[in-house]
Amino acid sequence: MSVKERAGEIGASLTMEHALLVVFVGTSIYMFVGAFEFSQDAAIFPWFTTGVVIVFGVLLLLRSVLPEPLRRFVADDVDVFETGTEEYEPDDEDGVGEAADGETGDGEGSVRNGASVTGGLCLGYLVGSYLVGMLWVTPLFVLAYTVWRDRPRYAIVGLTVLSFLIAFVFYSVLNLPVEEGLIQELVL
Repeated sequence: MSVKERAGEIGASLTMEHALLVVFVGTSIYMFVGAFEFSQDAAIFPWFTTGVVIVFGVLLLLRSVLPEPLRRFVADDVDVFETGTEEYEPDDEDGVGEAADGETGDGEGSVRNGASVTGGLCLGYLVGSYLVGMLWVTPLFVLAYTVWRDRPRYAIVGLTVLSFLIAFVFYSVLNLPVEEGLIQELVL
């Protein structure tokens, strides 16, 4: 097999999950290195959290080449980008049927759609956090995600409020400027 054929094979097997993992690992490496500017006491938390993301992100990226015991530890049969289980109504004689929302019963379209929406929301969260601050974008991300997943209203409101409270506790306890973004820095 030539290098060009192998590269084409690898390119065809890459998914949105791989892209998201690369973004997470890359961002974590950047934050890990950036934490060296902090005092040693202040850098412990970022080093620990980003170190965990780096280790497990790399394990997930390399799961296809890991030894079997380690692969079982990181591999999961569930696709994280699935949009949920569809209810199928077998309305024809072969029993295949269609999804309740009119999609075909194979689920492939919903998985691709889920990957696109999840990736778009994560990208929007990163860009929004950079521009206006993580404190304000976190509840908007949770609101958008829970509405997209068609959760009950009480869950949407509760999770959105909870996400803001968690971000606010993070802001107040660690005293980090997560409420500020690039736009605020440029304007003020």
